[in-house]
Amino acid sequence: MSASCFAARPVGLLDRVPERLLLTGIRGWMAGYASGDLRHWEDVWNLHATSLGVPAARQVVERLAAFVSMIRDCAQCPMRCFPGACPRLCRDECLALAMVSASQNADLDCLAYAMARFIDPEGQEAAMPPLVAYAEAMVEQQLRLMPVPRHVIQDIAERPPRACLH
Repeated sequence: MSASCFAARPVGLLDRVPERLLLTGIRGWMAGYASGDLRHWEDVWNLHATSLGVPAARQVVERLAAFVSMIRDCAQCPMRCFPGACPRLCRDECLALAMVSASQNADLDCLAYAMARFIDPEGQEAAMPPLVAYAEAMVEQQLRLMPVPRHVIQDIAERPPRACLH
């Protein structure tokens, strides 16, 4: 599940609350699945509750959990992600972020491209409801992600894989 944090360049993206909640949420939820340690999920909950308040956090974290479950069920291969505090993003994290951003920003071209590179073709239809629900829950809490242009995701997806990531 976890890759070495030093395999990618640091980005300032995690300075923004929407991106930080999404990425640390995915990382924490995946770490909870991988380790069976509930503390990872509690950390995700606490971060969201502190940032949004309990009622708003409840809806966003429920949708996050469904989104991560969908990724586990429908991804082309097991999702790889960096540890929670890492300031870097790996390929899978970029694709997950791009899917949610594209859904929020009605960028169907980027959404289709990112899904085709990350989600198994047979799972793409089943992947849409949890993806859209999570994206909408974030928007309802004023957590709109920055748009991610397709050419950026295309550049990331087409790079040769690094041995430590996949």
